[in-house]
Amino acid sequence: MHVFAGDGVPKVCYFPLSNATISELKRQWGESMSNSIVLLQQQIERAEPLKQLPNHSPQYKIWCDTTTKIIREHFTDDYADMFNGILPSSPRYASTVERRRAFISSIEEKVQLLQAIIQEYNRFQAEPSIDISRSSPLQRYDWHNEIKAVSLKLYEDKHYAQAVEEAFKRVIKEVKGIVQEKTGQEYMKADDLMNRAFSAQNPVIQFNQLQTIEDKDEQKGIMFLFKGIVGIRNKKAHTNVILDDPQRATEYLSLASLLMRLLDQFAA
Repeated sequence: MHVFAGDGVPKVCYFPLSNATISELKRQWGESMSNSIVLLQQQIERAEPLKQLPNHSPQYKIWCDTTTKIIREHFTDDYADMFNGILPSSPRYASTVERRRAFISSIEEKVQLLQAIIQEYNRFQAEPSIDISRSSPLQRYDWHNEIKAVSLKLYEDKHYAQAVEEAFKRVIKEVKGIVQEKTGQEYMKADDLMNRAFSAQNPVIQFNQLQTIEDKDEQKGIMFLFKGIVGIRNKKAHTNVILDDPQRATEYLSLASLLMRLLDQFAA
């Protein structure tokens, strides 16, 4: 961020972190550095020029509001309350100089808090049981290796429909292989395959003891998840489906990953 005052009125121009700066942050914190840390670091960089502007300028208020939103979204409400609780402190009849000094001191204290949040975040990254970030589980999430093997390149190249189709085909192939290995039977229709694999009555793959109504309901529910990808896959395979939404594609691939992990856990 830079301050210009060519017409006598201070103006603030913000610039994003350079690639070199981001690379250095990644070097310090690892490739898994979260976007929340980058956002906080940007806010820290943007704080210094605010000291050149009038007390409580619009730019300062926007900076505070944006920083509060980042903290609330990515960390905790307690941290946000701490940030907002840092206010200029000066005597009631303080001089202009004293009020100015108090204002600058409050900015510096806010920056110190942001730096402390970053330090705590990184300190606890190796200990998942202590989570100061709202989104740590999401940051650590990754697709199943088999799904990445067939779909990641397609996804990265924005071939979302094909990426989803390949992921669902991989799940169906895995179920088919398990059923054939355990029963010696081969099913040509994927829907029949899923019925045989997961039916609450004598399933090839069961997800619980099937002793209670709740157990059987869970078994059926998971079976319908597997049957659901068959229907979605069939539509994408036989019609000219346009899927240009990366979020929807991400969710489909996450579903495929969930099903593969269920198979890993319960079909062994």
